[in-house]
Amino acid sequence: MRSVIDQMCTWGFGSTMVSVFVVDATFVCDAPKFISGSLLSLSAMIALELPHVNVLSKCDLVDEEKVNHVLDAETANELWQREEYTARLELEALSKPSQNDGDPIISKKEKQMMTARRIKHNRLTEAICSLVDDYSMVSFVPLNIMDEDSIDHVLSHVDHTIQYGEDLDVKGAEIDDVQDD
Repeated sequence: MRSVIDQMCTWGFGSTMVSVFVVDATFVCDAPKFISGSLLSLSAMIALELPHVNVLSKCDLVDEEKVNHVLDAETANELWQREEYTARLELEALSKPSQNDGDPIISKKEKQMMTARRIKHNRLTEAICSLVDDYSMVSFVPLNIMDEDSIDHVLSHVDHTIQYGEDLDVKGAEIDDVQDD
């Protein structure tokens, strides 16, 4: 991929190229998947060495509250802590006696195994989250194909990233010149 970008730069397209990384909004429903998508985005950003825009696509298929909940998180670590808190509550609920037969859904031993596995993987996930947070370059622009304003918002981000139109003349300059004469 790097050789394609280098060749396009030699053809004179270097100042007008932008990398757009698209992540499916269904990843928002699961924090580990979203963190993984953020890490992939960061990897692509570093490898391509181009101006970069991250787009969260298919936002029309996911509840808007879920999208905003994830996008409003300040850091990946904060997002992961929310996920861990929810997982702990669910595990506690599963280990309580059920109303039907009085037995818990999972045994005490299964709960201990699940907790140990979660703690083991938690350190790795927190390290990955801190890596994403250290760069603090990953943010997503939501795209809802049914909303024209959303499409315009994504396009304006891409235009701003490559500074499209900054070298164009200001409209109305000819009118000012005529009035001065």
